[in-house]
Amino acid sequence: MTELNDFLTPTAFNPLIYWVLALFALPLLSFFTSGLFKGKAPVWSGFLLAVNTCLSVYLALQHWGLEPGVVIKGTWFETGSTAFTYSFLLDNPALIMLVIVNFISLLVHIFSAEYMRHDKAKPRYYAYLGLFTFSMLGIVLFHNLLFIFIFWELVGLSSYLLIGFWFEKKSASLAANKAFIMNRIGDLGFLTGLMILYTQFETLDLGALKLLMGDSRIEDGNWVINYLKNGEEVIHSLDGRWLSAAGIALFCGAVGKSAQFPLQVWLPDAMEGPTPVSALIHAATMVAAGVFMLSRVFVLLDAQALEVVAIVGAITALMAAVAALSQFDIKKVLAYSTVSQLGYMVLAMGVGAYDAGLFHLFTHAFFKAGLFLSAGVIIHQLHKLETDEVKFNTQDMRVMGGLRTYMPVTFFCFLFCSLSLAGLPAFSGFLSKEAILINTHAWSVEKGGGYYLIELMAFATVILTAFYIMRAVMLVFTGKFRLPELKGTPEIVGKLKEGNMTLLIPVVILAVLSFSFVFGASISAEDSWLYQSVRTPRDTWVPKEYIAMSQAEMLAKAGTHHTWLEVLSVGLALAGIVIAILIYKPGAKLAEGFDGKREPVSPIVQVSFYHWYQDVLYTKVILKFILTQSKMLAWFDEKILDGCVNLLARTQVVVAHLTGMFDRYIIDGFVHLTAFTSGKVGQLTRSIQTGNVQTYILSAIAMLIMLLLWFAF
Repeated sequence: MTELNDFLTPTAFNPLIYWVLALFALPLLSFFTSGLFKGKAPVWSGFLLAVNTCLSVYLALQHWGLEPGVVIKGTWFETGSTAFTYSFLLDNPALIMLVIVNFISLLVHIFSAEYMRHDKAKPRYYAYLGLFTFSMLGIVLFHNLLFIFIFWELVGLSSYLLIGFWFEKKSASLAANKAFIMNRIGDLGFLTGLMILYTQFETLDLGALKLLMGDSRIEDGNWVINYLKNGEEVIHSLDGRWLSAAGIALFCGAVGKSAQFPLQVWLPDAMEGPTPVSALIHAATMVAAGVFMLSRVFVLLDAQALEVVAIVGAITALMAAVAALSQFDIKKVLAYSTVSQLGYMVLAMGVGAYDAGLFHLFTHAFFKAGLFLSAGVIIHQLHKLETDEVKFNTQDMRVMGGLRTYMPVTFFCFLFCSLSLAGLPAFSGFLSKEAILINTHAWSVEKGGGYYLIELMAFATVILTAFYIMRAVMLVFTGKFRLPELKGTPEIVGKLKEGNMTLLIPVVILAVLSFSFVFGASISAEDSWLYQSVRTPRDTWVPKEYIAMSQAEMLAKAGTHHTWLEVLSVGLALAGIVIAILIYKPGAKLAEGFDGKREPVSPIVQVSFYHWYQDVLYTKVILKFILTQSKMLAWFDEKILDGCVNLLARTQVVVAHLTGMFDRYIIDGFVHLTAFTSGKVGQLTRSIQTGNVQTYILSAIAMLIMLLLWFAF
């Protein structure tokens, strides 16, 4: 029988712990010290992140390919016979994420040096970036769900601070609140999952959970585990449905953090933060934390939980892609695109394609950060055209157009990242997207029936993605520059220029990383070095009654249909691109009248523009219902509960007054009457005692006469 403490025994001292602590210390140091450097904060914070990036690359090179990874485990604290441990795991996914988080954070630091140059709160901005990087590294490195949850919440805090960085803007403040609240809803599910697992296994160490899950079994519909703890046998039994509930509850955390249906409404509003923040948090790292967490608990998810994951991912991917079709704000287009691509990653996890999901996470980090920073260059340069007389929304694509002429480097970087997002061959997005679609097809074939809708939604998202991103390219970079005509200021045309090198270098680097040759000289994801380094776990840990079929088995049963699936996917992507070009090419009706377009009136287009009316549903229905119930409860509390309490209090006061009167006038009155009577009697009797003999003789004679009269009559 398994001894629990054997799983929690601290590992021998490993000097690697110093490197791990250094990875945490440098961004945390940036958080605490950036304010001290004031105007030099960008240089100081950038230097610390550059060192951290070099350190992460060094660790990746040193420990790459060491399976199952390097584990460092120790005791955090003990209470009674229970030990709470911490553990770090440096395996291939963690090493890749280390490099991605630090590298993209470094590029954002460099980009922000110019983008935030004139912002007076620049030191605070860089401090928040340091806190965010520190928090993300905790999620990546720790291999204990309790510590992951702690850093999960720190990521939520730092994202709240960054989204609401310009808190003097009401829209930014509201967006930060919305993101924070929506994430807390998902985190409630995450916490529930932790409680279920701890109730069953008495530990949240992922290494121990994996092995204990493998020892658990299903008996008469119950989920049973028995093990030794300090030499004594422990047996825990829960209803078998709690196994699925634990996985679904953990997934709820990812639903909030990775903006999945129905909690995805916070991410588009989060674009109120500075654009570099959007690139860092809402494209490359924070929102990907949910997917990375799913990869960590993947071996603990049963078939039912994985089905829920797949369905939610497919729904999210399609809904967000539809929402991106009609937006005017360039950052909102990219935000909905992020939600959609996260849906793809979650779908991959749900269908059992762990490797494809992680691969898409990594490729998406580069091309989406590239898109956001390219948009940041455009926004920054357009902002320079604003004057006291000329004010406009620098994120609105209706004021753009023809920017290819003025900003050629930004155009090509945006184009390359867009083609990667669309999933065309020669770009990294093609490799990871195809891997997801192939695995989704195998899963749908295995499931059959209505599950083919999941595959249909995945392929429908392909054409929509290609359409909305090419629509953005056409409206922003082709045709004529619409702003001068809109504002009647033709002289500002000559003022629009390409961004400087501080802005362009990060964008160019990310654009290069969007090409597939970075990951291997092949058009197949399976031949990519990165894909091969994050292979789906082959071991089975969930009890066999609840286990899902492995992707290897599904692919074998589905047969080899890779070629036609790839042809179909590329054909759909090309169709979306061609349609967008034809509709929005210079001279086309929609392109010519785009500067005058307003919010749509068509019900079908409104579904897209208002994101399926989800915000309306939350604010007008759910929130209104909650507020109405709250008001009713407040009325019940004030009028009924407080009324009863107040009535009881008044009754007690009245009774107290009556009791006081009874005490004062009856009890005290009787005592006072007795005292008064005694006093009067005393006065009378005292008056008789005069000490005069004549008075006594006279009184005796009077009494004698009275007696005689009494007896006489």
